[in-house]
Amino acid sequence: MNGFDEFNLMKKNLFYFAATGWVLGLIVHLLSLAGFNITDKVPFVWLLHIGVFVVWIPAIIEMKNNEELREYKKSGVLNRMKPFGFFKIIFKETPTWLKTIAIGGFFYAIINFIWCFIFHLGIPDIWDGEYILHNHGQLIKTLTEQEYNHYKANELRGFSGHWLAFYGFAAAILFPSNKIDNNE
Repeated sequence: MNGFDEFNLMKKNLFYFAATGWVLGLIVHLLSLAGFNITDKVPFVWLLHIGVFVVWIPAIIEMKNNEELREYKKSGVLNRMKPFGFFKIIFKETPTWLKTIAIGGFFYAIINFIWCFIFHLGIPDIWDGEYILHNHGQLIKTLTEQEYNHYKANELRGFSGHWLAFYGFAAAILFPSNKIDNNE
């Protein structure tokens, strides 16, 4: 196996890792939208945070090594102000369905973040065996177990919305193409 084949195999594995992270993030997100707090029963769900870095670092390296993207960055300011030019370059070998997931997930993450930010009243926690909602250590109110789980589900919703964007973009950037490297 030559260097190009090894690189394509690694890229393919990272793509599948990103796609799996996206699917798991979607499941978590849908459950949180339905009001389920899965963090107590599935605490390793937070590993999806770490997985973002596993795929984003190679995605950034892939973009840094993209000669066409480097030329685009050197082009005039007016040219760089067109975001679709950027997307055309980084998603050149990406199928339309995956571009849609990546770009749609990006815009959804922004909307989800705004929603969570506007309605974020505090942090649900357990202090001395009581369910509470606090903000920087200041008690806002005591919660019932049902209210606590609702707030925890909303907290997870905020994070999982970002997972959809980051895993979706990484999958789109790392999509394994059959393009032959001309530098070999």
